[in-house]
Amino acid sequence: MSYLGILQDINISKISPSKYNLREANNVEELAESIKHYGLLQPIVIRPVSLGYEVVAGNRRFAAAKLLKLRKLSCHVIELSDKEAYEVGLVENLQHKTMNPVEESIAFKKYVEGYGWGGVSELAKQIDKSQEFVTKRIQLLLLPKEIQEEIIRQRITPSVALELLPFDAESVREIGEFVIKNALTKIEARNLVKRFMKENLIDDKFTSNPKDDDEFKHTDHSTHERELYLLDKALMKSITIMKSTLVSFDDIINSVDYNWILKELLMQYRLIIHGDIDTFLKLRKRLKIKMPPNYLSSDKIDKTLIDKSTDDESENPAKSIHLGTAFLS
Repeated sequence: MSYLGILQDINISKISPSKYNLREANNVEELAESIKHYGLLQPIVIRPVSLGYEVVAGNRRFAAAKLLKLRKLSCHVIELSDKEAYEVGLVENLQHKTMNPVEESIAFKKYVEGYGWGGVSELAKQIDKSQEFVTKRIQLLLLPKEIQEEIIRQRITPSVALELLPFDAESVREIGEFVIKNALTKIEARNLVKRFMKENLIDDKFTSNPKDDDEFKHTDHSTHERELYLLDKALMKSITIMKSTLVSFDDIINSVDYNWILKELLMQYRLIIHGDIDTFLKLRKRLKIKMPPNYLSSDKIDKTLIDKSTDDESENPAKSIHLGTAFLS
């Protein structure tokens, strides 16, 4: 990405901050102190606008210069459209690694969805990154805020965090805590997730202790409670499958840039899947309110419920369990 422009000292009063600021202007005081001692080592990039100039790249340097009450600032003046200005700002921040992964995710999503300037392939081309990199960055925003914060704090890497995507938000938090505490690698986290997906349940080590299991085992559970439990399992499995499908669906969408009609159709189906996930999550949230206090998801509970169901069937005529949502209202 290369644009012609001119180097010029501009009166700072004629410059305004970027309306597409990509990151928070943190540690401005430290930067101001550095500029005071060594000067501005790199000009900021600005573009002409109706009422003067607007910062394209270098918002922190601009803020530091204002803090020092400088009259003029060395600038690289370039004529750019809104889209080009956003791309230039992105490239500079990526090259200097000044944005954390979550900030990159937000910036990428705004480009693709917020402003509609192009798809993932177009953005990847403009910032000289792979489509896979851009897609996975945007997918970070599907993770709970708590996990995003841990990524910012560098307690978990983006690649490891993305391995948790197939699960619902609550499970991601629980498994994420275990992954962070034990400093699992991407491969180790992936194997852990595969095991959970195979079992379709969260392991006891994340949700319970032996004492809780004993209490549940010796509790008399009604048919209604068994229905709640079985419905919760069905919802959890469905959410896992749909989230996994959504991740694969994004890969498919990104591979059909050659046919915009097909891509638009796929995007519509993606919205439907996303809506179904939201619906199931809301149902599960409402379901949990109905759960008994000592409800836990474990293999021991499965055995207890299955054994009890078998005993009931031997004593009473067969009766189907309705996994509907009427009792959630």
